[in-house]
Amino acid sequence: MNVPQAGPDPNRRPYALSRVTDDANLVESLRRVAIAGHDQLEHCRAASVTVIAGGRPTTMGSTDEVAERLDDAQYAADDGPCLAAARHEKSVRIDTVASESRWPEFRRVALELEVSCSLSVPLMMEDPDTFGGLNIYGDLDGGFSRHDEELAEAFAAHAAIVVANVVAYWTVLDLSVNLAAAMEHRGVIEQAKGILMATNGCSPDEAFVRLRQRSQAENRKLRDIAVAIVDDVQGTN
Repeated sequence: MNVPQAGPDPNRRPYALSRVTDDANLVESLRRVAIAGHDQLEHCRAASVTVIAGGRPTTMGSTDEVAERLDDAQYAADDGPCLAAARHEKSVRIDTVASESRWPEFRRVALELEVSCSLSVPLMMEDPDTFGGLNIYGDLDGGFSRHDEELAEAFAAHAAIVVANVVAYWTVLDLSVNLAAAMEHRGVIEQAKGILMATNGCSPDEAFVRLRQRSQAENRKLRDIAVAIVDDVQGTN
């Protein structure tokens, strides 16, 4: 097998990563990470970023549909080089896809898309429940050398920081949404308690017990019972 040794300038820095976290559009930021990874290697045809959170793998940025289809094939099979690299935090290089026997579904889709080699590099995430990987797909047998693998690993060390920041941002955003909803629920429950206290001359604890008892009796959520009580009072005013 003729493995090309010539590659990009080894002094080339992973470009554009310092600007990625400034983007308002985080999806575009992760797509740019994939593009930057793509541009590191001469024989790269497509690239993507995989993140596994809560046990579920997702392509969070890609250069094109080729990368996404290859990723999806691996997610459907729950196995493949990109998942192996991310989960085991170890690079996986496939020199010749046609002779790869470990992941038959990945091989089938790769050959259909005329992808001949691949390189999957882990993204080291601080969160122990989150894993990541940079997936690079090539168009030439033996297209990625050991030098390319080292270059991709160096790039991945920078990219992991960007991906971790984006994941953390989304986690905080989801948390803030959930907290806002929780505060809204708490507010209407407090309103309903106040109404019951005024109507029945009971204490806050007794009012809450009445809410809970009605929730259980009607098999409805406590918040829904509280909303109904508040709506009834507002409707009579």
